[in-house]
Amino acid sequence: MSPLQISIKDYRAVKSAEIDMNGITVISGINGSGKSSISRLLYYALKYANNYETIVDKLFEQDLRPIDRLIHNTIMEFRRSDSIKEIRTYYNLANDSTDNLIKKSAYTTALQLIKEFLKKLEEEKNRNDIISVARLQSIIESSILNRRRERGKEINSSDLIDAVIRKTNGLFEKADNLNSIRGYSLYKDYLSETVEDDLKNVRITEYGVPFLGKDVTNVPILNYIQQVAYIDTPMIVGMSLYDRYRTIEYWKDLNDMLEIPACKSYSHTINKYIKGIIHGGAFLDDSISLMLKYKRDDGLVIDLLDSATGIKSFSLLQTLLRNGVISENTMLIIDEPEAHLHPQWIVEYARIVIMLHKKLGTKFLIASHSTDFVSAIKYIAEKQRISKSIAFYLAEEDLNKPYSYNYRAIGTDIEPIFASFNKSLDKIGEYGGWQ
Repeated sequence: MSPLQISIKDYRAVKSAEIDMNGITVISGINGSGKSSISRLLYYALKYANNYETIVDKLFEQDLRPIDRLIHNTIMEFRRSDSIKEIRTYYNLANDSTDNLIKKSAYTTALQLIKEFLKKLEEEKNRNDIISVARLQSIIESSILNRRRERGKEINSSDLIDAVIRKTNGLFEKADNLNSIRGYSLYKDYLSETVEDDLKNVRITEYGVPFLGKDVTNVPILNYIQQVAYIDTPMIVGMSLYDRYRTIEYWKDLNDMLEIPACKSYSHTINKYIKGIIHGGAFLDDSISLMLKYKRDDGLVIDLLDSATGIKSFSLLQTLLRNGVISENTMLIIDEPEAHLHPQWIVEYARIVIMLHKKLGTKFLIASHSTDFVSAIKYIAEKQRISKSIAFYLAEEDLNKPYSYNYRAIGTDIEPIFASFNKSLDKIGEYGGWQ
């Protein structure tokens, strides 16, 4: 049994697929056969199983937003008061910290300070301040406590803020509980929303234990794959911060990985090999702001964004290697790596894939249309004696359901892939008149 398995039925263009992944897995098929759907599904399934807390954090941020708005509105309403400066300090600390204990303490302190501040205003009985306080009370009751004030009933700000503090503490306790339990329902619902499809016929297992599929109650902490990156185009490399945050999530994730500083421990042999192909190397320039650049052997330095697409393709792998993202517990999911490469570089790219798996144990799921790439993976793997780690799958149209595809395991026999690819020669013959 392979350590990682994905089983799919009736998911978008995929009629059926049973894919085992324990090394380098290559899936082939015509455009529209569901390869990218499988890639994205697996990416998000692995990402959120490994980072379950990010799902909880997003839910938590949504629940916390009304309280956040209350503090912000109080600061803006009374910004000229000296007392607000301390509230602002704790509010900034709450927003800047990634530690929930610090965030909880900062929110609680900010709310306590608001309580004291509003109490003072109520005692001073300034008409304008009283109107502002009444407005904040209405916000608290309607937006945070979700209740209507009974007609004629008076309530002071201290009681309201105490209720907000209790609710805030409850939200933090809820988040801690969700992260501890790692409930499946939250994971599945979030994943379904992300891929915008029903996952009732999808099952993914690690070492035979399902973390997506029927009868799963809790999402286990993964061991085989602890980090995943999805590369569907090298064009995303070096994209500006502004563009990144208004586009696709896995593009942002990839750029975030690329901005990790280089580490000391990485395969210098593979890095040197990549440098030999592209006659230089990528580096992270933090002199002004984080920016990926390419330095050629003759000393030329340019933004990686402005480099040739092939340079981007290899620089991407080089950067992930040098900053420690690529390791034994990493899976790289790559769509059509050959798309922007010269035929010679297609083979070089395949060799780097083999080297990364053999030397570091990195896992791959690769979708490819290239006979050069498929052949290179097969024969270089044979020479490096890792054929047992290679598996090919071919998408074939279902005879009973047009536009639906069954993925057939063909082991290391690439002839069926060639037979599928070589239909292009028939078309050339047909349109060129030599058939």
